[in-house]
Amino acid sequence: MPDFSKMKSAFRNITIAVLILLIYGCSYTPESKNQTLSDFHVEHITIPIGPEIDPYTMALQYVDGELLWHNKNRSTISKIDLKTKQVSEYYHYQEEGPMGVGNIVGFYVFNQNKIAFPTSGRRVSIYYMDTDKVDRIKLSDFSPDYTDTRSRTRYTSTFHFWNNKLVLPQTVYFRYTHEINEDFLKNKNPFLILNLDNSKVEESPYRLSKSNFGENFNTPKILLDHKGKYSYILPFYSNQLDVFDLNNSNTESYQLQTNLIPDFTNKFFLHEERVNQSLEENMSEYLSEPQNLGILVDPFKNLLYRMTWPGTGVPEGVSSMKFVATPSHFILSVYDENFDLKYEFELPEYEYIPHQYFVSEAGLHLFGNHPDHPDSKEDQLVIHTFDFSD
Repeated sequence: MPDFSKMKSAFRNITIAVLILLIYGCSYTPESKNQTLSDFHVEHITIPIGPEIDPYTMALQYVDGELLWHNKNRSTISKIDLKTKQVSEYYHYQEEGPMGVGNIVGFYVFNQNKIAFPTSGRRVSIYYMDTDKVDRIKLSDFSPDYTDTRSRTRYTSTFHFWNNKLVLPQTVYFRYTHEINEDFLKNKNPFLILNLDNSKVEESPYRLSKSNFGENFNTPKILLDHKGKYSYILPFYSNQLDVFDLNNSNTESYQLQTNLIPDFTNKFFLHEERVNQSLEENMSEYLSEPQNLGILVDPFKNLLYRMTWPGTGVPEGVSSMKFVATPSHFILSVYDENFDLKYEFELPEYEYIPHQYFVSEAGLHLFGNHPDHPDSKEDQLVIHTFDFSD
């Protein structure tokens, strides 16, 4: 007669083994499971700066070993040589007058003699340093629906030069919750194309859709970065990355994996009463949700970096208006060439600046002088370099 107690025990062991296999076989385990951010740290440099340099900026651009840095308070762009640590003035722009470029919202350097400035009033000014000439393009001349453009590192929204055309991100103005629907998205251009051959603005066929947001719509604000013929689009509250081909207008979509970023919600956006609240109250609610802060495409190592605020809220006793300018920390997610999760880390609080970063041949560069760190100094830039390549 069979021993049913032994059969029952064996069946239980097999069941447990199968469950473990299913759980761990189906779970995505990134390579960072047993590694820390410091394992990828390859360099730490400190660059002394004087009063001519703003210690924090909303716009920077890496070009051939040099960092171009916007000093909003001084109306200048500085050039920082990352090897020699020498700092010099690259361009001192004027807002008004014959050579005025307007109230700029970032910049984009084509080469040593040509700079594009997005400016308020739905304009783009292109300055030619060799001839001291300024071309001004007014977007509203082409359509009253076009909005302001910008080229900034903060909430990644950058110009891109390709085939003698310039990609121009479009600003999303305030909209009530009920105004955001499929019809709105069909008529909203996330970015435009400026044809430099004829100085005419063309519409991009790319559009956001319901699939970018999940169950409920959310703000149609996006992060926008580029590499060659591709533009990379990631909404503020989404894991869906769209890759748009500027040559053939095809779009491929990818769901970015994460083990640390909480689920995105629509609570703040769906809260219609936010229009009756104070800015302090709104910022407090705004910071209580996870949000994508930036993306960087690494053309040197074929990686994608995503920076995300985890939505842990504002610390007690801290002004939400101050905190939103430089949140305490962020989650760094690293994706490979197939957009699979490779590494992911929640960075330490008050160490790295959430909206300042760039990519070079050496890797990802983070600024280690968070303004609320007790040892932070405004007379130096502290840059940490990380190499996540194999």
